[in-house]
Amino acid sequence: MNRCSNCQNTNIKQISSFHTRLLLSIYLFLNFYFFTGAIDYGALIAIIPVFIPYSYKCSNCNKRFFGLPRINLNNFWVGNNNDIYLLAMLPSILIITLLILTFPYTGLGRIIYLPIIYFLNSVIVLLYLFLFRKRNGALNLFIRVSLLIVTVILSVWLYPQEDGVGILKMIFT
Repeated sequence: MNRCSNCQNTNIKQISSFHTRLLLSIYLFLNFYFFTGAIDYGALIAIIPVFIPYSYKCSNCNKRFFGLPRINLNNFWVGNNNDIYLLAMLPSILIITLLILTFPYTGLGRIIYLPIIYFLNSVIVLLYLFLFRKRNGALNLFIRVSLLIVTVILSVWLYPQEDGVGILKMIFT
């Protein structure tokens, strides 16, 4: 993939990153583990994002097309909304993984509450991406740190236990 198929320009830019695919693979693997509690051949679903074609954009005619990756360090992080979304969800996913490993006695609550936790944290991150991302300075840093703290607290607060005692009570007693 050295030239645009429309205008034959050689100046094309990769607009999807390897970073996004790597984080998406990690999330799929962890989600498989969250909901099944086991690691077996079904966890191979996590390698699917690696084989998704990369998207490119011609700088001359702005045509978008798909192709094989050009892997170098400059294309590892593109900084598009997908990268930022997955990176912002990382603390929540890691906390949920830690909670599952530390407090495994969830009963059927895990089936109900994990999708709710994902949905609420996703809504919080998407609100940040669409409302506050354009701001610069100390306010944006404060919003980012607050976003991470809120998603982690929400994950811990909503995590279920079979005996009815909340995680926060178990941690602080």
